[in-house]
Amino acid sequence: MVFIMKRKEIILGVIGIIVIVVVAFFLANIIHDYHVDNLNNESDKVEEGDKIEVDGVKVNFKTYRVDEIFFLNVPDTFIMLDEETLKSKYNYNERPELVFMSSDDLEHIFISTTNESMTDDGLQTYLNNRIAGLTNMTILNSGIYQKYDKTFARLVATDANTYYNLRFFTYEDKLVTIEFNVPISIYQDYEDVINEVMDSLCFSEDDIKKYSSN
Repeated sequence: MVFIMKRKEIILGVIGIIVIVVVAFFLANIIHDYHVDNLNNESDKVEEGDKIEVDGVKVNFKTYRVDEIFFLNVPDTFIMLDEETLKSKYNYNERPELVFMSSDDLEHIFISTTNESMTDDGLQTYLNNRIAGLTNMTILNSGIYQKYDKTFARLVATDANTYYNLRFFTYEDKLVTIEFNVPISIYQDYEDVINEVMDSLCFSEDDIKKYSSN
C-alpha cells in the first residue's frame, strides 16, 4: 500500500512538472504576442494608388500596433519572430524586443522599447553620441524633426555591407528605437518600402487609417 501511494505521488509530481513547463511555454508566447497586434482589415492596407514594387513585384503591408504605443506598416511577407527564435537567433542580453524579417533573412525591422531613460530634450545629444560612436560608416542623413507633436531623431547610415535606417523617440521618458536594415547591394530597391515603414509610424488609429488610405 505504501509503495502504491509513493508511486501515485511520483506520477502526480511528474504530471505537475509537465504542466508547469507547458504553462511557462505558452505564457512566454502570450507575453511576446502581447507586444504587437496585427490590425488585419482593409482600412489598414495601402491602396492600389500607392503601389510599391520591388523587382516588379507589388509589396503589400500589414499594420501592427506595438506595445499599445504606436502603429507601424510592415510588408505582409515579413515574418514576426517568436520568442524562442529571438533567443536562439539574437543570443545577447539587449536583443531587440521585436523583429520582423523577410523570408530570405536579408531585410530586417528591429523594434526596441527599452528601459533606458530619455526625454525629448535629450534626443539630440543621444543622436550626436550615436553618430560619434560609429566607425567605418558613412552617414547619409541625420537630424531631429517634429511629427504628431512629438520629437523624433533620424539616423541613416551605411557600412561596407549594410544600409541602416533608424528612428528614435521617447515614450513615458523611455527610449524607443526602430531600425530597418538591408544589404547595401539592394537597399535602393527597398527605399520605397523603407520609407513606407518609417513614415507610417504614428500613435492613433485615426492617423494610421488616414495614412494608409492616402
